[in-house]
Amino acid sequence: MAEQLAIEDLQVDLKQIPLKQPFVTALHRVDAVNAVRVTVRLANGVTGTGSCTPNEKVTGDTIASARAVIEETIKPLILGKNLTDWKELLATVKNSIVHNGPAKAAVEIALYNTRANLFGLTLPQLLGGKGGSVETDYTISIGKAEQMIADAQKMVDQGFKSLKLKLGAGHLKRDIKLVEDLAYAAGPMVHLRLDMNQAWDARQTMQAAEYWHKQGLLIDFIEQPVAAWDLDAMAYLTRHCPYPIMADESVESYQDAQRVLAKGACDYINIKLMKTGGLTEAQKINDLAESRGVQTMVGSMVESIESLAAACAFYRANPNAVFADLDAIFMVDQDPDLNSYAECVGDNIVVR
Repeated sequence: MAEQLAIEDLQVDLKQIPLKQPFVTALHRVDAVNAVRVTVRLANGVTGTGSCTPNEKVTGDTIASARAVIEETIKPLILGKNLTDWKELLATVKNSIVHNGPAKAAVEIALYNTRANLFGLTLPQLLGGKGGSVETDYTISIGKAEQMIADAQKMVDQGFKSLKLKLGAGHLKRDIKLVEDLAYAAGPMVHLRLDMNQAWDARQTMQAAEYWHKQGLLIDFIEQPVAAWDLDAMAYLTRHCPYPIMADESVESYQDAQRVLAKGACDYINIKLMKTGGLTEAQKINDLAESRGVQTMVGSMVESIESLAAACAFYRANPNAVFADLDAIFMVDQDPDLNSYAECVGDNIVVR
């Protein structure tokens, strides 16, 4: 029986799905979902699929490098290994190479889905959660002010109650006014979440936040306003900013989370499977944050449904995760594999 649970094969292919419109941040521009997909097959025929979306500006890798790492480094190490040696298998993936979180995430998600399929469970059930819907925000990418406001109004009309705004590519005063104008256009009940992707410093962040606070704007948090390495500035803002501060690029690993939390350098942590290398490290980070009284958001890159569904399952399994930023599925006309994992209803992703 045990030999039937050996990993017999691992196949890799690529997915590309054009976006409805370009997605622009202070760091980069994305025109399509570009994903590396992994399918694991056991000797008994049970399979599981995962995927990753590398980003040279965020995770430091590319589609080509992620595929090469999976095929040339990780695959030879796990072929023939048994799914019953679960912890050893996960450790093998994690320790196969330094960095390269997206490649590890694709393989690990595929392994988790294989295990779920073997037991006849959904991935949320395997992780200890439930199926159901995940309410996500929608991210308004950087563009001309009038276009960003129009995009925001369009998404509110489609039912989104929370909007995430990408800032930091223009002049500070322009961004301050943009947020105010967009907030009024979206309406007083729409929650705003602001992401500078490290483009500001502490002084600029305080100047903007104090102005928005005086205007009474409904802002849930300000995400990674300063450089990821500048934990002193993050700690200062966490103590003094009128809005909560979320760490994103500052936390890629459990060790990063330890440093940030010890420094008091955030109010929330954004957990992304592409940064953490998959579900196992993500769970460790969430558990640590929860033990320190810090809630989390489950975020994402511009990803395909295989990894987004895993992120949704992780969110459903962790009550400490109170925000979801898993909106890439709404940025494409249709992911061809959507029906196998989820369906979209309004601003909800209903995971299977």
